[in-house]
Amino acid sequence: MGDSRVTVVIVNYRSGDDLANCLPGVLATGRALSRVVVFDNASGDGSIDYAEGLARTDDRLEVVRSESNLGLAAAVNEVLPGVTTEYLAVLNPDSTPLDGWLEPLVDYLDAHANAAVACPLVLMEGRGEVNSAGQHVHVTGLGFNRLLHARPDSIPKQPHPVGGLHGVAFLIRTELLRELGGWDSTGFLYHEDVALSWDVLLDGHDIVCVPESRVFHDYHLTMYPEKLYLLERNRWALLLSHLRWRRLVIMAPVLALTELMVWGLCLVRGRGFISAKTSAYAWVRDHRREIAGWRRRVFSRAIYDESRLRQGTRWSYPLLQLGILGGERGDSTRRPPGGLPRS
Repeated sequence: MGDSRVTVVIVNYRSGDDLANCLPGVLATGRALSRVVVFDNASGDGSIDYAEGLARTDDRLEVVRSESNLGLAAAVNEVLPGVTTEYLAVLNPDSTPLDGWLEPLVDYLDAHANAAVACPLVLMEGRGEVNSAGQHVHVTGLGFNRLLHARPDSIPKQPHPVGGLHGVAFLIRTELLRELGGWDSTGFLYHEDVALSWDVLLDGHDIVCVPESRVFHDYHLTMYPEKLYLLERNRWALLLSHLRWRRLVIMAPVLALTELMVWGLCLVRGRGFISAKTSAYAWVRDHRREIAGWRRRVFSRAIYDESRLRQGTRWSYPLLQLGILGGERGDSTRRPPGGLPRS
C-alpha cells in the first residue's frame, strides 16, 4: 500500500467536545492518510475552535467554515473538487477511529476493483456492542443499523458484502463519487447514506464491511419528530427518483405495509410525529419537479444495475429496532437543543 492515499472529511455541526475526541485518533492514522478536512456547517458554538488551533500545528489538517448549514452530503461535495487522493473517507465528529482503522479499508479496495465502498465495523462507545456492520436497507428504502447490539466477536472476521454503507464512517473511491455527480444532497440531512448506497449499487459496484477496521460511535437508537420528517420525505424522494415505475407498482403491497407501520409509530408517539409524517408528504408534493429532475439524472447514467440493487435490499424488517423505536416514550435525549434543522 502506497503512502498518502486518503483524504478524510469530517463535517461538523455543533458537535461540542466530540470533535476534540475524534481528531487526535484521525491524525494518528498511518501512512495512508494524506489530508484531513473539517468542514464546519455554520455551527456558531465554538466547537470548531479546537480544530482551528490544531490546524496551526499540523499541516495535514484544514478547516473550512461555511456561512450556512449545508447538511452532510452538500458539505462533502464542497470539499470533493479539491480532493486529489484516490480515496475519500467520511467520518462523523462523534466517532473515534481505533488504531489501524484505515489501512484494512484501503487494502480491500486496492485488491477488489469492483468494490466501491468499504465500511468499518462501528461499535457503540462505552458499550462493547455493534452499532452497525454496514446498513440493512429494506426494499422500501428504510435504512437500519445492520446487526445492532450484536457482540463484536459474533461478526464474521472476513470482509463481506452489505446492502448499504453507514454514514458514520466509510471509505469510497474518489473518482467514482465524481462520476456519480457527487453525493446526492437534495434531501439536506438524513437518509443520504441510503441514497449514496443505491447510487453505488445501481452503478454496478459492491459495498463491503471490513470488520478488521473498527470505529467507536457515540450512539443510541432514537427518534424524534424532526428526524422522522427528514427520513420520511427523503425516503420517498429516493423511491420516486431511483426506481422504475413498474418496480414501484410491483412493490405496492409492501410499500403500503411500510406506510402502515410508520403511521402506527406516529400514532403511538403522538401529535408531533403525526404532524411530521404529514409534512413529509407535503414536502414530496411541493418538490415533485426537483424529484423528477433527480430521476432524469439517475436514468441518464450509462449503467442502471437493478439486479445488484435487488440483491442489496432486504424484504425483512429488523424487529428489534422497530421494537426499540415503538417502545420509546417522551422526548429523545438526542434531540438537539432548539430542534433539528430541517433545511
